[in-house]
Amino acid sequence: MDILEKYESFHDWYLLGVAVDMDKQVVDLQLIFDNKIDRVRLRFKGATRCLVDDFLIQNIIYSMEVLSVHESDAYKQALSRLDRSYPWGKDQPLKKIASIQATLGAELLVEFESMEAVPETES
Repeated sequence: MDILEKYESFHDWYLLGVAVDMDKQVVDLQLIFDNKIDRVRLRFKGATRCLVDDFLIQNIIYSMEVLSVHESDAYKQALSRLDRSYPWGKDQPLKKIASIQATLGAELLVEFESMEAVPETES
């Protein structure tokens, strides 16, 4: 089952944190659902660019979608935003882009090769 289908595009999930490891090309998102029981670490592997706008103390996801290479105007717009933020990334092979839209707070673009969701337990 597709990650976005399983978690219903993370609608109404809270984004608690973003961790980036440039050397390993990994972007991790820490997510929790409103019931405070469902927790997921969403890991983007082969991540080459990430853009976060408007990160607040509370960040609620409206939707998340994965845009495929040359799929749509949405992909072209996301790629254009990444190119403006990372002028040195324009000459790299094109990858998928995760587009995360917010109800409140942070909106993200992550350029990546693969994605996995790891359920977490409360620590």
